Amino acid sequence: MRKLNLLFYVVLIAVPLLSGCFATLEERWQAFDEKTRQEVGVKTKDYYVQEWGRPAKRTKAGDGGEILRWEFRGYGGAQGWNKILTFDSDGVLKEFQRDYWPKEQ
Repeated sequence: MRKLNLLFYVVLIAVPLLSGCFATLEERWQAFDEKTRQEVGVKTKDYYVQEWGRPAKRTKAGDGGEILRWEFRGYGGAQGWNKILTFDSDGVLKEFQRDYWPKEQ
């Protein structure tokens, strides 16, 4: 009986922990979007460069800020993503865009 109770509690704890591992690609991108929306006005350009490495492209924005673009291409270009972040003149995240392919069907 004690082994059955222990097994029940292990399953009760393990299922919620593992459920995040089975998120679809779309769900993972949606989580990225939500997290990044919360970082607008808070995180800085230096933070993203430290976390993600050097961007593939840098462009000056008309308002004195900067637009940074991180890119990934895999499987001969069949899969990839772009993350485009716009920062104000103080280097604080102002807006973001992302795009990925192929999208899950």
